Amino acid sequence: MAKVKFGVQALQGMPDYSTLKKVVLECDRLSFDSVWIYDHLQFTYGPTLECWTVLASLAEATHTIRIGPLVTCNVFRCPSLLAKMAATVDMISSGRLNFGIGAGWHEAEAVAYGIPFPRGSTRVEMLDEALLIIKKLWTETEVTFKGKYYSVNKAVCLPKPVQKPYPPILVGGGGDKMLRVIAKHADAWNSGFISPEGFTEEVRRLERACKEIGRNRIEIENTFQSRVIIAENDEEALKRAEKWREERNGKPEDPDWKFAIKGSPETCVKILKTYVDVGVSHFTLLFADSVQLKPLELFASKVIPKFR
Repeated sequence: MAKVKFGVQALQGMPDYSTLKKVVLECDRLSFDSVWIYDHLQFTYGPTLECWTVLASLAEATHTIRIGPLVTCNVFRCPSLLAKMAATVDMISSGRLNFGIGAGWHEAEAVAYGIPFPRGSTRVEMLDEALLIIKKLWTETEVTFKGKYYSVNKAVCLPKPVQKPYPPILVGGGGDKMLRVIAKHADAWNSGFISPEGFTEEVRRLERACKEIGRNRIEIENTFQSRVIIAENDEEALKRAEKWREERNGKPEDPDWKFAIKGSPETCVKILKTYVDVGVSHFTLLFADSVQLKPLELFASKVIPKFR
């Protein structure tokens, strides 16, 4: 079995930055492959820290773990500024940035902050154009570009990212138009909250999109997002899963709860293998009780070794 990567999504809805940092440093110590934070300005679960300023701080605080946004909302920032921010974080982290980006979906917060939020098809076109500009700024000496949504004039992005030709680009999202953007630009594609059978169908659709533009789909890493509730035994894990769902006002039939990975280490291994068998190679996991650190340690010691 090829090495399967395991990442942790550390939610900024924690009490404060010091708590978030404690969780991330534990992930680094436990040798998780990656840690991710979301890009929201205001969100359902209360206070949240801004994504890219937190990433810059975590880049300095961590040592070996890769860091990234899951995922940057493209409409929040112009692509030229975002390219500069990401190049800076990649340098601070000594080349450990995974550049996650998407078209954006949470209209309410954009409206609240006075940020224009076009219809979905337009946001996908904007993302396509933004990624073109970002990659040019990361690789070319000087960039002049005039598109439908964005333009730059003799723009210079120095210093360049540490990683060459640039940090790995992860794009999150679905839909045929978005999958064509993923096929065109992405080094990794993030899916999640779906059954193994549903994931298999999504992969088929991505394969069709890659074929349309002449891209080899195996060049794109499959990442998969899921909630994880792990405990010493199944009964304890299922009890905590139900409590966590109720705390988030989730419905049992909602995909992110219905397809959550929950149980003892042995049960979690069995569930994870069903996704590995259909092509998932990098998990991006949201842990219940991550602030307590014990679930992270249990997963790292009892689950990850089964995939190495």
